[in-house]
Amino acid sequence: MKMSIKKSHATFVIVALMVIAFFGDLAYMNLRPADPILPGWEEYDHAKFEARLAAGEPMLVEVYASWCPTCLKQHEAFEELDEAGKAPKIRAIRVDFDRDIEFRNKYNLNYTGTLMLFKGGEYLIEGAGLTDPEKIYDFVSFYFPDA
Repeated sequence: MKMSIKKSHATFVIVALMVIAFFGDLAYMNLRPADPILPGWEEYDHAKFEARLAAGEPMLVEVYASWCPTCLKQHEAFEELDEAGKAPKIRAIRVDFDRDIEFRNKYNLNYTGTLMLFKGGEYLIEGAGLTDPEKIYDFVSFYFPDA
């Protein structure tokens, strides 16, 4: 009986360690706080967004979640762009993937780490998984050369 208890305890410990090894990053991503909003950015507000859209204001939208590893890398890339003086010079808005469900449904978004561009009151294009600062810069400046 003692041998059986020790064996099952050891099996439990091994399985627990394997789970931590394989899924530890997922646990961390689910528990970490949201990244601070970047300078010049704002959190999504439905009424303000719709008013800016109606006015034709150019906008960059990031679909973000604190548990998203791609979003963390995008955040770091935008910090690098800001430090290099290459941050987009258009309105930048962060949509919370978990909270702003109406926005997600309107634009049929099923993934985090998505960057969207709006121009002339219209949804223009999206780029998913862009995490390199230069690629983000190229993506935005292709559609907004003066930004």
